[in-house]
This record gives sequence, C-alpha cells and structure tokens, in this order.
Amino acid sequence: MGKYIELVGAIAVAVLLSSSNGFAQTPEQEKAWEAERARAADEQKAAAERLAQQRAARKADPMAWVRTLDPMSSGGWEFRAVASDGSWATFSSTHQMKRSGQVVTIWLRQEYAEPQSGSSGRFSSLVEKTQYDCKKEQSRDLLVIYYSANNIQGNGQTEEADAKGVPWTAIVPGTREETSFLWACGQARGAK
Repeated sequence: MGKYIELVGAIAVAVLLSSSNGFAQTPEQEKAWEAERARAADEQKAAAERLAQQRAARKADPMAWVRTLDPMSSGGWEFRAVASDGSWATFSSTHQMKRSGQVVTIWLRQEYAEPQSGSSGRFSSLVEKTQYDCKKEQSRDLLVIYYSANNIQGNGQTEEADAKGVPWTAIVPGTREETSFLWACGQARGAK
C-alpha cells in the first residue's frame, strides 16, 4: 500500500510539472504583464499623491470645498458645520420641522469630500430624518437615505426604522451631533 501511495504521489507531481509548462508565459507576455503591473503601480502612486494634495488643500481651507457644494436653498438647507480637515459638512433644514412637546423632528444633510462605505454601499452624501429630545438631550434617526454623489444626487439607498423600536442615544458634547441638537432645540424654543 505504501509503494502505491508513493507511486500515485510521484505521478501527480510529474503531471503537475508537465502541465505547468503548458501554462508558461512567453517572454513577450512576461514583458507586457510586467509593463502593465508597472503602469498600474504608477497610476496608484499618482492617485495617492493627488488625494494627499486634495486633503492638504481641504485642511488648509475647509470652506473652499464647502463652497463647491450646492447649498440647495430651495429645500431650506442651511450650512451648519464643517470638519476642521474639510472631510465633511453638515446642513440642516427648517422645511418639515415638527415639534411635539420637547421632541423636535428635523432633516439633516451630510456631505463627504471622499466617498464613505456603509451597510448600504459607498456614498458621498446622505439625508437623515432625526428626532431630538431637547429635555433629555438625546437623539435618534428615523430615516436615512444614502446617495452615491454629493448634493444628494445619484443612486439612493433608504434605511427606515419604526420610531417605537429605535433607541435614543445621548448627545456627546463637542460633536457635530451636538451642533445639530443645539440648533434644532433652539429653533423649537423660538417656535413656541
């Protein structure tokens, strides 16, 4: 039995060695493939350098990128905040704002300078219907629509939740969430 296994193993090795010669690259193919790999590596390096330059420019002047976005004033959108490195910008809208006791429901818009990845795929902007409990200082998202392009354009993917099943989360001081919370609750107090 042992000699049989050795013989089968030797045959398998011989078959593999002989078949690998059939798949060998010609010298011309090897040169072409190497040139293609080098071109792809050069493109990757150039793309990484462009991205680094874009990031440095956004960090130097975050508002320059924000000014390239459509303010979408007809939807009641108003600029609220931008990241210090220019990676995101937040807008809010008074359109469809609702108040019920201490709870305010508003629309927020997030724009990203670089595509983001999420459970719905890649996106560059989103809108969210958010509720804020102004007394308990908490929030929850009822609806989020992710868009493949900036200015809420391109393909949209929707995630909707039943308000009864969505937990409230605390507002963390110093975050963009707190900026939106303070604005929304300030608007609600002004609407009394």
